[in-house]
Amino acid sequence: MSVSEVGDIKHKLSGWKELVVMADSVLAWEKEYYAALVSCTLTFIFAVVWYMDPSTLTLLSLVGEIAVLLDYAVPRLQAKLFPDSAWTKDNEKKLDQICQELLFVKDGAWRVVGLLLGYKHTHPLMFMAVSMVGLFLVAQIGAMFSGFFLTYLALLVVVMIPGLYRRGFLDKYCSGLMLRFQEFVKAKKLE
Repeated sequence: MSVSEVGDIKHKLSGWKELVVMADSVLAWEKEYYAALVSCTLTFIFAVVWYMDPSTLTLLSLVGEIAVLLDYAVPRLQAKLFPDSAWTKDNEKKLDQICQELLFVKDGAWRVVGLLLGYKHTHPLMFMAVSMVGLFLVAQIGAMFSGFFLTYLALLVVVMIPGLYRRGFLDKYCSGLMLRFQEFVKAKKLE
């Protein structure tokens, strides 16, 4: 994790820095009610989409329109609502930490992809067998549950992980899995 990569991420997030810091505090559950706020907001969004029942193309178009609108409006509104004089050293430290965590997640994802590709080349038959069984199980789960419901559950888990991690619940209840993950990360750092 180099300083230039962290600086690159900070530069890319410069128009969103206030919202990124606020979103991090909400996702990390800095206040007790933030966990309920996050889960209720996500549930409300999915309930509205479920009620509207748009086609996939319409839903993708709406998500794209919202993303383009936010990409245009947020940096301009941030400049007016949050002047640079209100930006503190604590906010800067927090933004640095967020950028380092984002870089860690990105590097971890690339390490997993590299590990899988390496396993594919060293043990192709085992890779194929495990992939086929895994994809079959995913297909079975997909046949039992709606893809929309599974997407909701997956996103709910993703938005809850930062708060669960920072509150220590992942260490407490998933310590074996976390220990293996930390060993994997340490082994990759030593390489």
